[in-house]
Amino acid sequence: MITGEKRKALFGKKEKIARAEQAIAAQETQAREGDFYEELLEFAVSLANKLQACGAETYRVEETINRIVAAYGVERVDAFVIPSSIMASLETDGGQIITKIRRLKNSETMLDGIERYTALSRRICTEKPDMQEARRLLRETEHKVCRYPLPIFYLAAFLIGIGFGVFFGGGFLEALAAGVCGVAIGAATKFMGRFHANAFFTSFVCSFVLGFLANTFTAIGFSGNADITVIGAIMLLVPGFLFTNSLRDVIYGDTMSGLNRLVQVLIIAIALAFGTSSGVSLARHVFSDVVFTLEPIAHPLWIQCIAGLVGTLGFGLMFNMHGRGIPFALLGSVISWPVCVLCMRLGLAEPIAYLIAAAVSAVYAEIMARIRKCPATSYLMCALVPLIPGSGIYYTMDFIRRGMLPEAYDKGMLTAAIAGSMAVGVLLVSTGFRMWGVWRANRKKKAKKA
Repeated sequence: MITGEKRKALFGKKEKIARAEQAIAAQETQAREGDFYEELLEFAVSLANKLQACGAETYRVEETINRIVAAYGVERVDAFVIPSSIMASLETDGGQIITKIRRLKNSETMLDGIERYTALSRRICTEKPDMQEARRLLRETEHKVCRYPLPIFYLAAFLIGIGFGVFFGGGFLEALAAGVCGVAIGAATKFMGRFHANAFFTSFVCSFVLGFLANTFTAIGFSGNADITVIGAIMLLVPGFLFTNSLRDVIYGDTMSGLNRLVQVLIIAIALAFGTSSGVSLARHVFSDVVFTLEPIAHPLWIQCIAGLVGTLGFGLMFNMHGRGIPFALLGSVISWPVCVLCMRLGLAEPIAYLIAAAVSAVYAEIMARIRKCPATSYLMCALVPLIPGSGIYYTMDFIRRGMLPEAYDKGMLTAAIAGSMAVGVLLVSTGFRMWGVWRANRKKKAKKA
């Protein structure tokens, strides 16, 4: 017969066993939840890293992480992105903090990749598949990203040189020489890439080849103005997009990212100045009779637009832009430059004219992005190509080479003002559209609650 004390001891053991089993079950549940959160954050960071490697904007990379994690019901998520790193963390329902850090060593501008990975991000947020299916979709998307073959790359370099050779006032021979120099720059870039050379050394070698070839063509009578040839081909090297994006990041509030990009711009600019100066000096030492026989030609606006279109097509091919959106993206370059010229003819200062033209370009890009359900990046970059102050950057470097420091300062400040104005114009429009999107989303939520 079981006494009262034995019964109490037996019940106490059962309660302890039950509590232990509950604790073990809770730990297993927490472990499973932790594994899910771990996989979720790993997937979000992996997708964001793919976007970053394709040259996506800082805010797009951060928003990708935030939206994917939030789509699965996680309220606390933080993402911090700079051009070379991604840091992200989330807090589980149990209060556990999970953190992921991803380092990016190499990146390039891949517009097709930006479009495909952004589309995948939207699909994940809408369908919310399990992590195994999400990883399969990511691998599938990675295989679908298109890259043009090497001959197209050299064709793109040739189109950039010949297009902007005409755009900046060259004749047929100067434009053709710029196209040949563009191909030479492309070959030098690929050659340096095989040895994983850094951006400074690559820019130095490419600009040296450009300076020497352009002046050699002028010396043998193939080109009448080496400066125009250099300006046309140097568009492949000038960090115009990088400079504008750095200012956009600073103005938008991503200060670390913006300063990082500005340092990259400064390094590349110094390399271009030294490389071009060295190439020009060597060519003029070898060919002592380099004479400029041609003054820049004031081409009509329609010729400038066609030349800008050709150069923009070259950039589109070089940045791996694919699909039926190419004609619409190229149309942006035909819109932006006439707007800028019209503003200057109306007496507006150059920075203001470029600000208005950049704002118009941003409006066009945002509208096309909503019509075609894809990122505005491709349309915006193509529209901004004719506005890149390539000639200002070149003449600033040339004045420094000649020791004309006051002139270099004036031209450099004007070029920086133009780039900054473009960044402000783009930022104002993109911010306005994003605020409008938030307003529409909040309005829909209120309508559903009502």
